[in-house]
Amino acid sequence: MVAQSSKPLASNQLRIGILGASGYTGVELVRLLVRHPNASIALLTANSHAGKSYDAAFPHLTGNDLPTLIKTEDATWDGIDVAFCALPHGTTQEIVRELPSDLKVVDLSADFRLEDVDTYAEWYGHEHYAPALQPEAVYGLTEFNRGRIAGNRL
Repeated sequence: MVAQSSKPLASNQLRIGILGASGYTGVELVRLLVRHPNASIALLTANSHAGKSYDAAFPHLTGNDLPTLIKTEDATWDGIDVAFCALPHGTTQEIVRELPSDLKVVDLSADFRLEDVDTYAEWYGHEHYAPALQPEAVYGLTEFNRGRIAGNRL
């Protein structure tokens, strides 16, 4: 089952996919993005709630015409402009590896926060599972990395 929203877009809107839309970070992200004039949430994954409407899982966000929750492996990324990863730490690396290489990705976990994979392993207690992607990642602190953020995929 692939559930994507089919609502029409305004010319300035980005189609957003959210991985992990049922955890605290994912729910807060949905809450913020449903009010953003340039965002249209088109895809939501939540493995534990797959098959449920977002309204049923999160009644406080009822009435926002959101797509049905699906499993991560059932997501298709055609037409999605940006994927937000609101997954638990340590799981994002392997999932981002499988996403289309032209898809913009915003990771809200710590998985791509440190530039050096050896430093990552030292601090987080396990190897980095996507070291080839690490050079594409830019820590999203706009005060310091605005230009690099705009030019990078992750």
